Amino acid sequence: MKISTEQREPREAVLTVELDNADIEPYLDQAYRRAVRRLSIPGFRKGKAPRRIVEQMFGRGYLLNEALDTVIQEFTSKAVLEEGLDIGGVPSVSLDEFDPPQFTATVPLQPTVDLGNLDSVRHPKEEASLAEETVDATLEQMRMELAVWEPVEDTVQMDDLINLTIVGWIEEDGERREIVRSEETDYIPRPGSTFPVPGLDEGLVGLPVGEQRTFDVEAPEDAPNTEVAGKTAHFEATVHSIKRRSLPELDDEFAKSVGDDYESLEALREKIRENLLEREKRLADIKHQDETLAKVTEEASIAISPLIIEHEVEHYVHGREDDIKAGRVGFEEYREYLTWQGMSDEEVHEQARPKVEERLKRAHVIRAVAQRENIEATDEDISEEIERLLEGSGEMIDEHRKQLDDPDSRESIRRMLVQRRTLEYLSNLALRDAPAAAKPRARAAASKSGGAKPRQTKTPARQTRARRQQGGANDA
Repeated sequence: MKISTEQREPREAVLTVELDNADIEPYLDQAYRRAVRRLSIPGFRKGKAPRRIVEQMFGRGYLLNEALDTVIQEFTSKAVLEEGLDIGGVPSVSLDEFDPPQFTATVPLQPTVDLGNLDSVRHPKEEASLAEETVDATLEQMRMELAVWEPVEDTVQMDDLINLTIVGWIEEDGERREIVRSEETDYIPRPGSTFPVPGLDEGLVGLPVGEQRTFDVEAPEDAPNTEVAGKTAHFEATVHSIKRRSLPELDDEFAKSVGDDYESLEALREKIRENLLEREKRLADIKHQDETLAKVTEEASIAISPLIIEHEVEHYVHGREDDIKAGRVGFEEYREYLTWQGMSDEEVHEQARPKVEERLKRAHVIRAVAQRENIEATDEDISEEIERLLEGSGEMIDEHRKQLDDPDSRESIRRMLVQRRTLEYLSNLALRDAPAAAKPRARAAASKSGGAKPRQTKTPARQTRARRQQGGANDA
């Protein structure tokens, strides 16, 4: 094997590899042994024809084609080892000559990071604050969770729990096409609902129990459901029952119903305040870490092979598509995915590229800082983190421990701990002698939830859900 190497910026090595017959002979023999088992050759049982017969009938090129992928992969790895390259990604290979093979491998090298004057980085942190209205909103939400649905003799109002049968349709080219059909389904109409068309929930308001009513809704041109946008939707609905929340009084008895730890409403309010403020402090810490990392990344000099970036863009796009199909994304990711619709593959990749490049740069800055400061996670650290993660696992603790304690999971936890400690280090570094940031304006009270409603609603378990609401701030 002959190798010539050329260094190319940014951070790539171009290897030209020339092989001779002696290099590829073992691979041709392996290819023959694989091929002869599936070839039908007159005069020979399957798998028994000599190699010279196979080559006479199919040619040496047939065997070389069979072996070529393995030849290129293994000799690329050998060349990288011989040249002592610090490989950072998947090489790109082009075949220059077929027999004997000669190929060019462009090898992405590990990115380099110059952190510059890292010790001089300074960035203030916003002081965490909590508006009393947020405490009130949390108490009100807990009150809603503990409410009891009681039957009422009335017409439908917003936020009632109704049981109804409904059919909805639009007319297209003289034909009726249904857009919704539900029978005796529990439903809560709420302002601003857009499914299946904006205005349906408003159309339900005022309906009495036991009477079949028909009404129309004019869908706006910008309706989220493009199939009904700008069209008239027809509905036929029968309300079978109406229930309305009976809210408990906000008093000491209410606090006691939340949990045995609260003897008074003020004690409950103070615990909520404590939990919410703790959450705000954690959010302020995370925000400061993110802003500091962005600042360090912006000021660092980072050299990354375009091959690494392209590979990560491809991985990001396909990963996002897989997550969408599996329902594993949030609103922002879904909105990004929607913008890709109608784009060519090249346009999708170009739109994703800036985000991917920034993620790559930040990841390599974290790695460089961790190496500079010898930030590590020991086996004991990993085991302690696993025990922390296992808290609350209950009867599943042994199964979960087995999953977390395998080598791949431990390595993943190790990387997570190193990243966490590195971000904490950068945040502390940025706060040295830094002036306190201006106190942000108090956060407004949490808005009431809206949007899509459940197709079936059940009376909540009083204490369990209230405790979850009260303690939810600890899980943020």
